[in-house]
Amino acid sequence: MGPGDAVDGRVFHVKLPGQDAMARRADEHVVPTRVMLPRRVTHGPARQVGKRLLMALLVLAATVLIVWLDRAGYNDNADGEVDLLDAVYYATVTLSTTGYGDITPYSAGARLINVVLVTPLRVMFLIILVGTTLEVLTERTREDFRLKRWRANLRDHTVVVGFGT
Repeated sequence: MGPGDAVDGRVFHVKLPGQDAMARRADEHVVPTRVMLPRRVTHGPARQVGKRLLMALLVLAATVLIVWLDRAGYNDNADGEVDLLDAVYYATVTLSTTGYGDITPYSAGARLINVVLVTPLRVMFLIILVGTTLEVLTERTREDFRLKRWRANLRDHTVVVGFGT
């Protein structure tokens, strides 16, 4: 019967001479370091685009509400009155910076509201639009860069599994 042989389901191990000394010397060369794993993306691109789309729709809804509440100060070249559909149309055309001119703010109050409220909403809408486009186009590049940098820093390492157990 030798080392590692089983007798009645029990395994016997025999330490070799100097095995403890070799283990102590190996422990002296172990350098404790912390390995940083790459950060995970908390939300996928579809969720990020969905959130930005929701923000854009909220900006559109706020603009529609502002135009609808001040509809008396706006003029529709087709029939003179601004209804809810006209308010939605005007908000969409205004936020996209198209501006056909068929519905216009003609009263001083409507023009002031357009300058003070609608123009910042237009800028916000464009920031969301451009930001979403850039986010979608650059997310993959940034993730590849992070992973390559992590792999480059993770050289000459040793993985110890079950140490101390």
